[in-house]
Amino acid sequence: MPRYQSFPYRAGDSNSAGKLVRLCLPPLAGKSFLDVGCNEGYFCGFAFFDGAARVLGIDIRQDALDSARRLFPQCEFRLQNWNDFAPEECFDVILCASALHYADDQEALIHALAARLTPDGMLALEVGIAPGQSPEWKEARRSIDTRLFPTRPLLESILAPYAWKYMGESVGQAGDPLPRSVYHIRRKRPFFILLAQEPGSGKSSLRRDLFSQCHAISGDVLIARIAAGQEPCSPALRACLEQLYRPDKISFAVTRLCEQGLLPDYLDVVLARAGGRTTVYDGYIPAAYHTLVEQVLSSHAYIPVRPVWNNPCNSVHQGTRARQETRQYEIYLAALLGRTL
Repeated sequence: MPRYQSFPYRAGDSNSAGKLVRLCLPPLAGKSFLDVGCNEGYFCGFAFFDGAARVLGIDIRQDALDSARRLFPQCEFRLQNWNDFAPEECFDVILCASALHYADDQEALIHALAARLTPDGMLALEVGIAPGQSPEWKEARRSIDTRLFPTRPLLESILAPYAWKYMGESVGQAGDPLPRSVYHIRRKRPFFILLAQEPGSGKSSLRRDLFSQCHAISGDVLIARIAAGQEPCSPALRACLEQLYRPDKISFAVTRLCEQGLLPDYLDVVLARAGGRTTVYDGYIPAAYHTLVEQVLSSHAYIPVRPVWNNPCNSVHQGTRARQETRQYEIYLAALLGRTL
């Protein structure tokens, strides 16, 4: 049969080693890997070599799969179309190299493969790019057939629902007139902007000026609602805040709930309010607990972002500062009048 993939012991139409370099695949140790249009399994063999826990290659050519099974018996190979997966089958890394243009509906295939990704999974797509500044499909005559290829504006409009990165051009191939580009594609994850510095540090101004378009949660309002029994939460959290809440001592109440191990309960309430959307949270959380908050947010598929800025204001809680200064002023007045307090 015609040899497409190249191996160290024999040449092929495609420069497999050069393509592997340009694909910039992530570390595969412990991950599941799918190669769509795997041919003789060169990239499946690499995935096994790199420590992937599961390797599956699919193709519609029986002769190619027979060769792949002889070369890489540790991997799984199936004679199947890309539409024939079980509903529950998902993969950490999916490779679609030099295969997209064979699909009857190329856009649908991109979306179908992206739907097969695990929450943190990545689709590595190698695709020929037609010249042009408008979003359209263009025919290109190759040495073996004529196929449709997207212009870059069209492809990137198709990828708009995803988080994607252009990784550069792949290696050229004889008989193929178009340059091939490599894209890494992931599911979009919502951001969680955590404005959690000390009271009086400018959090609310920052939220209004920079994040006015985001869904927002005010920590002060949420704490007040929990203390008043107006927000669903754990009994322990409600009891804590019912006892401690005062409008001028919110930072004290937040600190105490953290010290009592109730921060996860509070974050459950915050996450319910966020509802899977990109969210900005405006509310004090002690710095010692920021890492825990970020870990919880990450475990719920958020990308936590914690802006850091120099605070021109006094970082002491304003209510505490007022009480301290009032006490000092009272002592001053007593001394001025010749009396003791």
